[in-house]
Amino acid sequence: MSYGKKDVKSVTRWSPNPAPAELEQLTDYLFNELNRLSDILFNIDVMRLEKTYVAPGSEVVRPTKPRDGDIRYADGTKWNPGSGAGIYFFDGTNWTKL
Repeated sequence: MSYGKKDVKSVTRWSPNPAPAELEQLTDYLFNELNRLSDILFNIDVMRLEKTYVAPGSEVVRPTKPRDGDIRYADGTKWNPGSGAGIYFFDGTNWTKL
């Protein structure tokens, strides 16, 4: 499946697809959902980070509630914590490029 600029597929977040109405489709549904969860857990395990973007229609240009130790990937244009695109660490006060 190809994703355009408006469709961003999350590699670290999961929300369930609607459950099937027919009981016969439940096996396939569960198989697909467990595969999706497996992919997401793998991405988290290998620290695959998503770019941090500005939410459409939002003025927010950075994570709104960062916690000490957060690690994010900035795209460098829509969110630039100071040194362009790259991986940043939040120390409780500032974002530091790694």
